[in-house]
Amino acid sequence: MKRQTKQIAAVLLVLAAVLISGCAEQVSEMSADEIASMMEAKQAEIDDFSATMVTTSSYGGEDMTMRATMLTKPPDKSRIEYSEPAEAAGVVLVTNGSTMWTYDPARNQVTKMALPEDIPSEMEYTEIVKDILDKNDISLEGVEDVGGRSTYVLKATPKNETEREFVSNMRVWIDRETWMLLGIGMYDKDDNLISKVEYRDITFNTGISDSEFIFEAPAGAEVVETSLEDMMPEEMTLEEARANLTFDLRVPSYLPEGYEFDHAMILGDAMFGDGQEMVSLKYTDGSEILHLTEWVSGDSGRSEPAMGDPEVVSINGTDGEFTSMFGMNTIRWSADGIDYSLSGAFEKDELVRVAESI
Repeated sequence: MKRQTKQIAAVLLVLAAVLISGCAEQVSEMSADEIASMMEAKQAEIDDFSATMVTTSSYGGEDMTMRATMLTKPPDKSRIEYSEPAEAAGVVLVTNGSTMWTYDPARNQVTKMALPEDIPSEMEYTEIVKDILDKNDISLEGVEDVGGRSTYVLKATPKNETEREFVSNMRVWIDRETWMLLGIGMYDKDDNLISKVEYRDITFNTGISDSEFIFEAPAGAEVVETSLEDMMPEEMTLEEARANLTFDLRVPSYLPEGYEFDHAMILGDAMFGDGQEMVSLKYTDGSEILHLTEWVSGDSGRSEPAMGDPEVVSINGTDGEFTSMFGMNTIRWSADGIDYSLSGAFEKDELVRVAESI
């Protein structure tokens, strides 16, 4: 997913720069440095902006909508407050470049985390642009009205066919007046929308105060201070993981040739903040990775709908779901009160064989 996020960001940079130049065909005539410089120049004109961010997605036949208001002051200040879905309503995330606050109203808890100084506040434009120019075909599809704003609609298609297995292409909506992003859509091979992010009711340069990015904890809220290091799970042996789990950890008796156990990580309260447990096991042949994740069935927030169009597979007589995304295949199933997720760049039959050996 991180790779896909980088790809989306790169598409936006290239396309906005191309549009500013007034002609899509000029992409082949411009260097990555020129495109990056043009994009940086446009971004430099923005002192602040606000918007309503709406994310819609369809995974495994289930639709989901997330809605939040956001305030941003480049290069490193932001405030996001969620109103939808109901279980996320009131969640607030604030960063001022040096500190990040997260407020969970369900627990009435504020998490305050100092940000490492070596985290970049701005993207490496030139590197990203060069990468996207090499790996995507970019075309201008036309002009479309989005929320009363006139936008250019552009399409980015990976040149590498293997990268189109789940996300076949992306469409990007760019405001013709402000050159800001108003939407990103990801589509499957049948041109069905998988996920879309829209920015509505955008305002620019209204003089947002820096005080918006200093979070005041609500009265009575518990404040917990942590660090990025504390948030990262510790690598463990199987024995150490078993000693720290409240459920029986199971491992495969069959692995693909050359693969062996590398380490385990327990993803518990430090990461999710809900006291629940999830264990992740990493197996590798030195270059590729096989991931096995286990958690107690029914734990809040753990049972996510499978992405894509799941195919039913049998795991020792129990129905599971097989999906493919970004070149990674995944099988999910449940047995004896435990949910399992097994992922790797293997064919379905090979993943089933590993799953049945657990």
